[in-house]
Amino acid sequence: MAWHKTWNEPTRRPRRSFFADRGGFFPPGVKLVLLVTIAAYVVDVLSRGQLSAWGDLSVRNILHFQVWRLFTYMFLHSLHKIDHILINMFMFLMLGMALERQIGTKRFLCLYFAGGVVGGLFEIGFNAAMYQLYGSFPVDVLLSGGLHARQLVSFLDAQAVGASAGVAGILIAFAVLNPRAEFLLFFLIPIQARWIALFYVLLETRHVILGLTHGWTDNVAHAAHFGGMALGFLWMRFGPRIRRWGLGLKRAGRAPADAVPRADDDAEVDRILRKIHEQGIDSLTLRERMFLQDASRRHGRH
Repeated sequence: MAWHKTWNEPTRRPRRSFFADRGGFFPPGVKLVLLVTIAAYVVDVLSRGQLSAWGDLSVRNILHFQVWRLFTYMFLHSLHKIDHILINMFMFLMLGMALERQIGTKRFLCLYFAGGVVGGLFEIGFNAAMYQLYGSFPVDVLLSGGLHARQLVSFLDAQAVGASAGVAGILIAFAVLNPRAEFLLFFLIPIQARWIALFYVLLETRHVILGLTHGWTDNVAHAAHFGGMALGFLWMRFGPRIRRWGLGLKRAGRAPADAVPRADDDAEVDRILRKIHEQGIDSLTLRERMFLQDASRRHGRH
């Protein structure tokens, strides 16, 4: 009788990294962003907006070389409208859980943060153009005694906060990978992801054009949303080329998981099957299970 080391000798499992998906409802990237964003909101409330004063985004702050705000602004939300953070985090959770398990945690986080940074740059460029065209815009200010007043604010000082740009990038990336995935609009009407993404793109494009041509503003960072969407589309459709141009997802010349040729797909299947043989099926990550299921469906179609 032949001896095989996997029959009687316990196999030492490799140590998983911090971002390894260990199962459960929340994948690690989604969990990390949710916790940090909620914690930032709580700190901002307790400090009465001091965190926002340090981390919000405006043209004037960038002109003073406070470039960290391109990153920090996406963790901050309006303190006067709790629906701002609730809607953003709901959309992030709904789309992020599926997308992260499709493309992996590191790529997912890079996509989210890149969408936020690029969206911030679009917002800075838009506000700078609006300043040159119109100078300022009116806002309502709460005075003592519950009274409201209207005052003009320079577009250089227009403050942007929120995760919307990163979430917009995730929405478009999800629609590129899963164009026929269905959502229930108002929990009743089924609609495919590609039509939701198209409507969102047209809506934000309209807002940006109206702003530039008529000076109209509703105090929403539509340019940031547009920038996040543009990044999400380019990232998913032209990921390998973008990485070669140095956007920093992986080293140049290494293809992403969703652009690997079919020959390499077969090699990945062989690797997963060897892992099952050596360590058992329970050792597979959720991403490996999903990859194996997709490979099985492709094999069945052919």
